[in-house]
Amino acid sequence: MKETNHTKSKKTEKGILPLHSLDNGSMQINILPLDHTNPYDFKREHRHTYFEIILIQDGGCNQLIDFINYPGRDYSCYIICPQQIHLMNRNNASGTVFQFTEDRVESTELRASLRQLLFYEKSAIIFEERPDLFDEIQLLINVLRKYLVRKDDANNQVVTHLLQSIISIMLDNSDLQDNSEKNPVKKLLIDFYLLIEAHYSENVGVQFYIDNLGTTEKKLAEATKKHTGLSPLQVIHNRVLLEAKRLMLFEDRAHKEIAYQLGFDSPASFSSFIKSKTGLAPLELTKQLAGIHK
Repeated sequence: MKETNHTKSKKTEKGILPLHSLDNGSMQINILPLDHTNPYDFKREHRHTYFEIILIQDGGCNQLIDFINYPGRDYSCYIICPQQIHLMNRNNASGTVFQFTEDRVESTELRASLRQLLFYEKSAIIFEERPDLFDEIQLLINVLRKYLVRKDDANNQVVTHLLQSIISIMLDNSDLQDNSEKNPVKKLLIDFYLLIEAHYSENVGVQFYIDNLGTTEKKLAEATKKHTGLSPLQVIHNRVLLEAKRLMLFEDRAHKEIAYQLGFDSPASFSSFIKSKTGLAPLELTKQLAGIHK
């Protein structure tokens, strides 16, 4: 299937950061070879409104995803979530690109599991150097490809079930997952992550999340520590810091505007936050991030 994207771009003094969406005619799913011809310039930073899974059979490519470098390894799988900043150098790598919108995922729990990937360190790595799992996923994607061309209601349901099965298998076998995690703990974490996504820009403290989750500080701390190695406050701060990096590098806004957008009561408190998390002043951090993307 040929990829078609609707693109929105925002002009700023720092350039244009395109935002790409899948064409409605694609059934909100695309399956493409890694070396396909993009309808947009993939050699510059961009964002997607959809999930993009990249299966690498023969490595050699390189990706920057939200300022983290990911070398593409043989028989590996990586994911780029909506709104993440992405830049890829394909080199001579081969594989498959699998794109889908969140709307095509009917399972609420599966949607939440996809969203929580943003809170892991090295969150783009689903698995690396696992030929057996790679072949299993690739086989299912090939089956899905056959049903995508049959556009009727019955086949549409098959497509949905196949899509969710592929995602479930990938997440269940992900290097990020801890399958010993008990369901109540997993649910608590997912609910915590979803609340953070809704409220991280309001500068609310841990107690806000504890109250809305109906849990205790101890239970939440035990869950985040086991799952991420971080305290609840560190998890919240990491999300705020990520958004601050995105805004500082790619938005035409003064640091004062960014500070208020992210819920800080003053530019000084925003500057102190950035300094405490990175060791750099906001302007220094912006220059460092710009260097990564040269």
